[in-house]
Amino acid sequence: MTRRARGGLPNYSFKPSFQSVGLFVIFFPLFMVLGFWQLQRADERTAINAQLDARSQEPAVALGGVLAEDIEDLRFQPVVAEGQYDGDHQFLLDNQLQGQMVGYHVLTPFRLSGTNRAVLINRGWLPLETSREKLPDIHQLPSGVIRVAGRIDRLHRVGFRLEGADIPTAGWPAVVQAPDADKIGQRLGYPVLPYQVLLDPAAEGGYSRLWHSVRLDPGKNRGYALQWFLFAALAAFFFVRHGIQSDVG
Repeated sequence: MTRRARGGLPNYSFKPSFQSVGLFVIFFPLFMVLGFWQLQRADERTAINAQLDARSQEPAVALGGVLAEDIEDLRFQPVVAEGQYDGDHQFLLDNQLQGQMVGYHVLTPFRLSGTNRAVLINRGWLPLETSREKLPDIHQLPSGVIRVAGRIDRLHRVGFRLEGADIPTAGWPAVVQAPDADKIGQRLGYPVLPYQVLLDPAAEGGYSRLWHSVRLDPGKNRGYALQWFLFAALAAFFFVRHGIQSDVG
């Protein structure tokens, strides 16, 4: 019979099963950690947007005078540079999206006047040809010593990098998925600065440059955080719900 408390109501006790305890101990902390991680990502994106807004108002400086140990201290800094494009040795950054279309970013070495170094100028986006074996023609370049303007950004990074993704393919233009300044410098035979310059949209010699898309949306991360916290709340609810049992005597 069910033992009843005063007033005719059954007594209840909390007796979760070993299996439910194990699942709760695993999933509840996991959901909470993922939620706080998404909130952290939202804060990081907000900080990046603030940095972009602040640096976009700064005057451009000569690239030769821009020095910093951390690329994040340089990110979005407007710069001008004098030198010459190395149009015979260019790189295509693979798997770049614009809208719903797949294509390449064109990375062209720009040899800086008065130095033995170069910086990669991201000249913009081009769509994928009908076949990956057919690479786009990217040799329409200003010739001679010129001045270019743009803003500094870190080299493209991928969340999951396959082995060899940072090694350019043979031939020119070379295709690369995760450019590394040291490996590109080895391929070129001269050193390359550890960042890229996003070519100013008004500059000649470029392709589609929707650089405003670098702006990030922290609202998405907050939405993901809310979802993870809801999962954590559901895990707690079902753990308690299925752990409550009526005493039977």
